[in-house]
Amino acid sequence: MKLKQLSFFLLTLLFVQGLFVSQANANTNPEVILETSMGSFTLELYPDKAPKTVANFLAYVDEGFYNNTLFHRVVPGFVIQGGGFESGMKHKETREPVKNESSNRLKNLEGTISMARRTHPDTATSQFFINLSHNHSLDYISDVQPGYTVFGRIIKGMDVVKKIAAVETTEAGGGRNVPVDDVVMLSVRRKNSPDPAKTQQETKAPEHKEDVAEAIQTTQNTYLAGEHYVVLDRPVPTRDNSKIEVVEMFTYGCPHCYELEPLVKAWGKQQASDVDFWVFPAVWSRPMKLYARAFYVANELNVSDKIHAPLFNAIVIEQKSISNEGDLADFFESYGVNRKDFTEAFNSSEIETQVAHAEERVRLYKPVGAPEIIVNGKYRVDRMHAGGLTEMLMVTDYLVNKERAALKD
Repeated sequence: MKLKQLSFFLLTLLFVQGLFVSQANANTNPEVILETSMGSFTLELYPDKAPKTVANFLAYVDEGFYNNTLFHRVVPGFVIQGGGFESGMKHKETREPVKNESSNRLKNLEGTISMARRTHPDTATSQFFINLSHNHSLDYISDVQPGYTVFGRIIKGMDVVKKIAAVETTEAGGGRNVPVDDVVMLSVRRKNSPDPAKTQQETKAPEHKEDVAEAIQTTQNTYLAGEHYVVLDRPVPTRDNSKIEVVEMFTYGCPHCYELEPLVKAWGKQQASDVDFWVFPAVWSRPMKLYARAFYVANELNVSDKIHAPLFNAIVIEQKSISNEGDLADFFESYGVNRKDFTEAFNSSEIETQVAHAEERVRLYKPVGAPEIIVNGKYRVDRMHAGGLTEMLMVTDYLVNKERAALKD
């Protein structure tokens, strides 16, 4: 009897230990946050089930590849797919394909994420899809019918995915089921990566010109066209041709724009009188058009100092749902703006014209995302070419000096 009791005790102890170990392991799975133009959601990945696939996906995440890419395919009741195209259905260059791991036998259930591929099973690169139902036809059956590799699932924000699944679609860029209005992945990052809010709080704006010079050092002949910045095909006229124009293009829904805000603001304050620095809101989708209206309304009502930073914080950090005129009216009113004044400005022809001009600038500059900086209507500086946000300002300094030297000749 004692032997049986001891055996039962040991089995119970092993079970409890195993339970704790399995719970601990469950909590070590990497998580990825996708900030989109329609809201955010969070993925949990399964490196134990699909190690090569997860490593491939995280490599794209860590290098910022997915930022400003599209959900370019939406099939209600089936999938939403993205990760391979930029605005205008421009295809992005990818790394070598990853080996198919669908034999892990994870099912393509609703809310799971799988790798998209061509006919051959080992052709997946960067594109992925999220299942909107249990898609039996995509599951692994045999080596002859390998299916598609499931490597994670949505653990937060499935309502956002369903909202994306309901958008209107059309045929564009040679593809079907393309959203009429771009659905943009503004930021894709690991959950444990630096928080943009913390980054902004910890980044102190330089107070003196000497501090800026120390923080952003530039060296002549260090930066190369095509490698560190892009030369525009056609120069865009500046608003004051007696000065060197520097324009920052941003949108309130972009975490990287939020991070750049204190840096570029400090940079602008330290420029000489021959530099004309200003900002404008990027517009290439419906949400961005709404945010652009908010920017210009705040300017029109002389409340930018009250609205700009809080609106940035509400959308990027607090992830508040601000998706229509009413939401914006509520927000402006909460900061002391008369609702009638807001409504009149929001629907005025002046604001409509300013938004149209912003759209035209985007067409002329041909950006790959946001934030971007355009120097004197000739050069475009983006985060990927420059190598980072601070590096964007270093390259900008180089180009300003380049233009300054050209004006003296």
